[in-house]
Amino acid sequence: MCLSNNRYQTTRVTFSDTILLGAEVEVDGKIEHLLGYYNKVATSGGTTQQQQNHLLSASPALTAPTRRGSRQARSSDFDWSTPPGKSVKPSPVAVMGNAMLIAVPASPGTLTAANLIPVSDYPSFMQDYAKAVGPRTLPRGPLRRGGMLGGKSRGVEVVKGFDKGTYDVLIAGSAKAIAGALDQVDQAKRPTINQELYAQLDKLYPRWTFVLFCFAEEAAARAGCALIRYKPMQKFSHLLYLPGLDGHNGQIETGKVELNHTLVAASCKMSTTAATRAVDFSDFKLQEDLPFMPDKVLGKVVPAGTLAPQGDFLLQLKELRAGVFRARRALPPGWKSVFGESQEAPYYIQN
Repeated sequence: MCLSNNRYQTTRVTFSDTILLGAEVEVDGKIEHLLGYYNKVATSGGTTQQQQNHLLSASPALTAPTRRGSRQARSSDFDWSTPPGKSVKPSPVAVMGNAMLIAVPASPGTLTAANLIPVSDYPSFMQDYAKAVGPRTLPRGPLRRGGMLGGKSRGVEVVKGFDKGTYDVLIAGSAKAIAGALDQVDQAKRPTINQELYAQLDKLYPRWTFVLFCFAEEAAARAGCALIRYKPMQKFSHLLYLPGLDGHNGQIETGKVELNHTLVAASCKMSTTAATRAVDFSDFKLQEDLPFMPDKVLGKVVPAGTLAPQGDFLLQLKELRAGVFRARRALPPGWKSVFGESQEAPYYIQN
């Protein structure tokens, strides 16, 4: 999941050509999960923000209502439901800063600034992963990273100047806590507070860790690749999570959405099968500097325009370890408590 923070009268920020990377990796003798994202971002003016790499998803923005009074549902398998939509008009916002909000199923308190992996020395690795699983040709471009720890602010970790100054990053144990730390973000990058969205996300992803990448919209072309290591929550440790929840106008979308994704998955315990693809890295230092990065993967290029239910992508690790790629499109575990229930059938993407 990654959402655009700000609301506008019409969609102002759109995303396309998404590459999602998820992996089970061994780091210093411990098993962790890896999450990475590559995307292109465009503004309403039609200017492409090249080589944007975040944990984002791509489709036109829709609107979503809030339901109150229902109990929060929690499930290790992610409940499947889709609400009947009642349109809610977004409010106009005139700000220079915007942000992408990411939920990560990390064990509470374990995801810190140290889990944000430097990638500026490896400008093509996400494209290399995409090429390994399909014929798609993607442009190359610099992926920049850098930053300094800004410290704690009311329980929120602040990373200033991440991605060579492009981002100020906030890491928090709840989405609502982020609002109290936005004054630590540089003014040019500071998004408007979106309390309704934050409250919804805390219900949708209970006890998850939230990471907010704040940027100045005119500087989005300098954005780099987001790559995060994390220790998964115990009840999600049997799943590999790829973020896919759509919301690009400050609201969570509902119903069917358009996919334009390349899904890449791997496990350090994965068996080699006929479907396994070797990765030909263009950046030769990658495996030397980051030896835990997978060099054999499974995946799928989802054709642009494919309609699918809203949600994230989940893979059973036992299947992935056996060399089987099967990703389920699944709603967040607390979806029912926010949007209600539906009879949407399970939707799978597989080779």
